[in-house]
Amino acid sequence: ASFSFISAQTPRMAASQPLPTSSATPAALLAHLSAALSAPNWYLHPSLPHLPVLLAPSLPQMPDVPLPVRLAAATARAAAPSRHLLSLSLPILFRLHSLSPSPLRPLFDRSFGSLLTHLSRFALTPLILRLFAHMHLHSPPAPTGVTYNILIRSLCRRADLPRALRYLSLMVLSGWHPDAYTFNSLIVGYSRTHQTDAARDLFDKMPLRGFPRDVVSYAAMIEGLCETGRIDEALDLFTKMELSDMHTYAVLVKGLCKAGRGEEALQMLQRMKKLGWRPSTCAYAAVIDLWCREQRVVEAEEMLEEMSDKGLVPSVVTCTAVVNRYCKEGRMSDAVRVFETMKLRWCKPNVWTYNALVWGFCKEGKVHNAMALLNRMRAHGVEPDVVTYNLLIRAQCVYGHIENAFRLLRLMEGDGLAADIYTYNALVDALCKNGRIDQACSLFDSLEGRGIKPNLVTFNSLIGGLCKCDQVDVAWSLLEKMVSAGCTPDTYTYSPFIEYLCKMKGSQEGLSFIDEMLKKSVKLTTINYTIVIDKLFKERNYGLATKIWGQMVSLGCNPDAVTYTTSMRAYCNEGRLIEAKNVVSEMNRSAVTVDTIAYNTLMDGHASIGQTDCAVSILKHMKNVASMPNQFTYLILLRHLVQRRLAEGVPLYVAGLWKTTRLTDIFELFEIMKKNDIIPNTDTYSAILERFSEDGRSKEVTSLVSRMKDDNLSLNEDIYTALVMCLCKSRQYSDAWALLHSMIGCGFVPQLMSYQHLLCGLISEGQAHMAEEIFGNCRWEDYNPDEIVWKVIIDGLIRNGHSDICRDMVSKLEQRNCRPSNQTYAMLAEELSTRG
Repeated sequence: ASFSFISAQTPRMAASQPLPTSSATPAALLAHLSAALSAPNWYLHPSLPHLPVLLAPSLPQMPDVPLPVRLAAATARAAAPSRHLLSLSLPILFRLHSLSPSPLRPLFDRSFGSLLTHLSRFALTPLILRLFAHMHLHSPPAPTGVTYNILIRSLCRRADLPRALRYLSLMVLSGWHPDAYTFNSLIVGYSRTHQTDAARDLFDKMPLRGFPRDVVSYAAMIEGLCETGRIDEALDLFTKMELSDMHTYAVLVKGLCKAGRGEEALQMLQRMKKLGWRPSTCAYAAVIDLWCREQRVVEAEEMLEEMSDKGLVPSVVTCTAVVNRYCKEGRMSDAVRVFETMKLRWCKPNVWTYNALVWGFCKEGKVHNAMALLNRMRAHGVEPDVVTYNLLIRAQCVYGHIENAFRLLRLMEGDGLAADIYTYNALVDALCKNGRIDQACSLFDSLEGRGIKPNLVTFNSLIGGLCKCDQVDVAWSLLEKMVSAGCTPDTYTYSPFIEYLCKMKGSQEGLSFIDEMLKKSVKLTTINYTIVIDKLFKERNYGLATKIWGQMVSLGCNPDAVTYTTSMRAYCNEGRLIEAKNVVSEMNRSAVTVDTIAYNTLMDGHASIGQTDCAVSILKHMKNVASMPNQFTYLILLRHLVQRRLAEGVPLYVAGLWKTTRLTDIFELFEIMKKNDIIPNTDTYSAILERFSEDGRSKEVTSLVSRMKDDNLSLNEDIYTALVMCLCKSRQYSDAWALLHSMIGCGFVPQLMSYQHLLCGLISEGQAHMAEEIFGNCRWEDYNPDEIVWKVIIDGLIRNGHSDICRDMVSKLEQRNCRPSNQTYAMLAEELSTRG
């Protein structure tokens, strides 16, 4: 039964399955062969004699070799290029081997060996195990020493050392002796299971067993040492190598990066280049990841470009590391640039890449940009996950758009994603901070029915909200429920109670509560003590405040920036500025960062007694130490300048400051700043313009913008937004639209609230036609369609009584292919039914 002849087969069989041609793909040929072998009279199939040549044209013609053996050899050759083809080929080889008579089966040794090599190259251990099992159960050919070695190496690479050792025992029982290849594999296995000492023991014993240690031995041992942080031992072993290879260098580069020794890793990379080797993707990725972790993102991007120039394609993980680092540094334009380059030249971004951008935009307050990524993700075949939605929900909450956060929750559930405790924590916290305590409690009570267990953050948010709403008894009951649920309170749990007692009943009640905590062995923190110390200072009980401060330190609670600022504020209020400055010195000695709030407090102390120049010098110092001034910084200086201008004894309240402030006051502030070598910049103007805009003082705003242009300063996104809002408040809608148009021309994406105010204002003024025209000309493609409907149409038009026009605007969105989700259509219908 040599199978050297094939019958000219039945026409019915030939007709039922067309013969394959040379244009057929390897996958199609393998599928055809699999189908042919499944037929009862498979050996009569007319295509079988032609398949070896079609599957493997480069394979030598062997007419004297039986057809099943030739088919097996061709199948193994055809499957070599890919994992998918290898998975298709394995059952075919098993079928051919099983169908062959006993005398032919030993001839499958080469095909099985070839397939094993290919499977090993792709690290397809499950398929290797299946092939080994077939050979072991259906021999011949039986597993050889090479077969065992390939299997053991594959298992060791997967860190499946226990199974590798079992097959080693079977290898010895089968009469095969371990060799250098086996030892090298076991070194890999012990190293990858972090049994470095055992790996080193094997490494040291190799010469004693008559096995020379080669490059593979050294590389495996060096990798094991690097993985367990023993980088110096790895470097020492490296110096003992007679010959090294590219892989060993790459392992050391990765190990040095993992140990945070970036400069040495860079030197190792340069040595690789000098030896004429192109560093591997793995080596580059390790250095790029380290540079990102060490906030050297520009160097990381340069290495990304170098990697690309050398013909290497960085992985999505490596590219995402660079995007993420730029996002963390607030450099969103750079993050987007790398992201776009990634799409065009390197690899497809995944959900983690998009989530990095979402996080970055949210952190910068550009929630509309983050929301727009939802649709772009889907357009590129990437589905948002729970993390994506949680980031967006939290951002909507942080910036006061709680209703939009709940709308996002509906979208999330509509996408089949289950909200988790992080989702609900953001919502509960936002409701509490917004004073909507009843809704927060209702949402909290619903968690159990949703299958979600509240955690420490959930309880703390609700307890804090209840205390702020003077519902301390309810908060106390919730604390008891928290403990009974097995959730241990922390410092943030008790702080609202201490704060409430200090506020309503004085510092002594707060101290009594702290004493009770100490009696119950509750570990107190700086936060708890700072609340009481602050109250004591406000009560001018400096002696007791100092005593409690000492008690705090004796218990291992070191004062933080808030604690120090509390004492500094007390000294400033008493006019004791020398002591206040000493607090700053103490902060520096204790390595506590002097933040913007602390500097503002000291500045206010100087300004309040007329020492304006001293106050401005503090502003100058802030810029030198990279502590960014904020609106309150300039408010402090302005308040005292305005107070000096007003008649003595005339009260000046913070709430009315900007209504009282004149342009001459602003220009006087600028002159004082310049006198102290501080040039007003965009941030300075932005802080002042935003406050003027809030009060609708368009005349002053226009003058300041002109002054900015005279100073060659460009408007930033925040200033544009403030100006648009100011013009809308002043009912200068045409100017507001022109400014929005200019803003877009400068590359900014206006916030949707700007459009809401503009369009609602125009319609209220009887200019609905202009509103429709503007809506039709907007670049809605830059936004999330759902958010457009929520903020502009529902919250803007419908809730301001303009529901008659909203249907046309939704149609305009649909015509621009900006279709909102089904959930948003449902929200729209609900609003129209109640308000339309």
